[in-house]
Amino acid sequence: MWKTYDMAMHAGDVAAANLAQAMAQHSADTLKAVDAAILSIMDRLDQDGSYLHQRDKLSLSLKREMNNLPQLKLMAVIAADGTLMASGSADFTHISDLDRDNFNYHQTHDSRDWYISKSARVIQDGSWVFLMSRRLNNEKDEFAGMVLAHVDVDFLLKYFNSINLGKKGSIAMLTDDGTLILRRPLIVSALGKKYVNTPIFREQINATSSGTFSTTSKLDRIERIVGYSRLEHFPLIAVAAVSKEEVLEAWRSSAIVQAIGNGGFILILLIFGAVIVRQFERQLQATSKLSQLSAIIDSSDDAIIGETLGGIITSWNGGAEKLFGYRAEEVQGRSTRLLYVDSDLQAGIARLNHIIKGERVSHFEVTGMRKNGEKVQLSVAISPVHDGDHHIVAASTIARDISERKQMDNMKAIFISTVSHELRTPITSIRGALGLLESGTLTELSPKAMQLVRIAHNNSKRLSGLVNDILDMEKITTGHMRFEIQRVDLVALALQAIEANASYAQDHQTSFVLTECHKSAWVMGDSDRLMQVFANLLSNAAKYSPAHEKIQVRIRHEDEIFKIEVEDHGAGIPEVFRTRIFGKFAQAEEHGEKNLGGAGLGLNITKTLVEKMGGNIGFESEVGVRTVFWFTLPACTQRSDDVSGH
Repeated sequence: MWKTYDMAMHAGDVAAANLAQAMAQHSADTLKAVDAAILSIMDRLDQDGSYLHQRDKLSLSLKREMNNLPQLKLMAVIAADGTLMASGSADFTHISDLDRDNFNYHQTHDSRDWYISKSARVIQDGSWVFLMSRRLNNEKDEFAGMVLAHVDVDFLLKYFNSINLGKKGSIAMLTDDGTLILRRPLIVSALGKKYVNTPIFREQINATSSGTFSTTSKLDRIERIVGYSRLEHFPLIAVAAVSKEEVLEAWRSSAIVQAIGNGGFILILLIFGAVIVRQFERQLQATSKLSQLSAIIDSSDDAIIGETLGGIITSWNGGAEKLFGYRAEEVQGRSTRLLYVDSDLQAGIARLNHIIKGERVSHFEVTGMRKNGEKVQLSVAISPVHDGDHHIVAASTIARDISERKQMDNMKAIFISTVSHELRTPITSIRGALGLLESGTLTELSPKAMQLVRIAHNNSKRLSGLVNDILDMEKITTGHMRFEIQRVDLVALALQAIEANASYAQDHQTSFVLTECHKSAWVMGDSDRLMQVFANLLSNAAKYSPAHEKIQVRIRHEDEIFKIEVEDHGAGIPEVFRTRIFGKFAQAEEHGEKNLGGAGLGLNITKTLVEKMGGNIGFESEVGVRTVFWFTLPACTQRSDDVSGH
């Protein structure tokens, strides 16, 4: 039994080491491609000094490099004085604090070798990046600036997320000095921290280029088997960890079976004859089931395709024939490449490599190619096929035509956008006219007429809010909502939001008060989107608060984040509604307050906005007592020119 325990632990070591090595190889290949793009720009600048001052031409070259590499979020050339010379993105107009670390490094170091930033941070569109750059020199070998690239962390995570680490596994990337630059599951407060002085880093990771060890994580208290591998040519270390509990799960099962087997040996001998008879019956049943399964596969509307690990088609069902137009005899023995457009071939090869490693590739979208040359939008899933010894011997692909669904999604988005925009102008005019009537500026109305105008004005405001919410949802869904992530004074913004929404609170006979805050609370965020988040949470609190109750707003500092809380003392959130409170069109009808207005989009939009800015959102509620909605944002360092008080 203990021998099998040792075997299970050894298997865990091998798995962790192999996963770390695969991560290191993929990450190194990704960075090599980025470095090649940087060197390409530098070569052009070295060959032609005037190229540096041809901004449009240089920007076009940077944009081409970006288009060729999906792992790039940005490429730019920065001059010796820190000004932007050229950029591959129109959104990047000047050097920011995010890029200053790389600039300062090259300014003080003569080496023209690459430099990788020590942390992953949020940029303008809310994504996470780390920076890679090289120094530029002029003809006198003096500092002339740098060529900069923003590497998309999500690009690496897409590969890392396909690695099967179990429910309690984790992956990470460290620099040579022990700084954590990415982790899954994400723990924002851990990013950027240095672990160089920890015993594990000093005695294990820093001592060799690769290896394994067991440890209990201080971040989540889970005991794991950890594999690590240094990237070739780059000062980074890939780390993959699998849960020791999950590794030993199979061993525990086999140990129990072994104990039962030893105790029941005599009983097995007694029933051995009956087992032989039953085994024969099972073989007959298995043959029947296999026949039924074959019939089910062949009659499926989805294309189900068997292929070798080299991508050669071995089986082809009726659904595949309908989808692609080929008969089975036309494709068997041929490469699956004939089923996809050229632009998707490399991605297909990469996915097949995942299958070879035993990983299932979940549904992804590609463009297929029918026999008649017609293109078709597909949703595809690929799974490994094992033999009796659990060796991966082939792959199984399931493809579904989603062309109609994609077309309907596009039509729906266009329809919603068009209708919403067409509604906005007349609603604004109606709202303005009703507001003038209600104010009494134009003419004096009778009490009954004034009541009707007031009802109409309130409904026009609700309708205007609904249209705005639908437009925001459409922008979020289509990816057209832009975020300008920068340093924001959170206290000043909270006070501004309270003042801007004060009249709404007065309409509901309540008020907002900032009860707790720091003198200085600087965060990374988009000020306009943050005002929208505050407006949604404050208006919700006002709607559900009893009359004459104060709604408390608090700003708290926790580790490397700021936490903002909005507390009301209304009816609370019913238990049955809590799991779907952040869903689209979600409203707690259990409150019996449907007349309070809204379409149930506000909290869904708020959640999306907060997460796009690198934060989290949640709530706490006691029915009949209180409700606290909170959200967090990444903190950033205060500068000397920041105002210290309010």
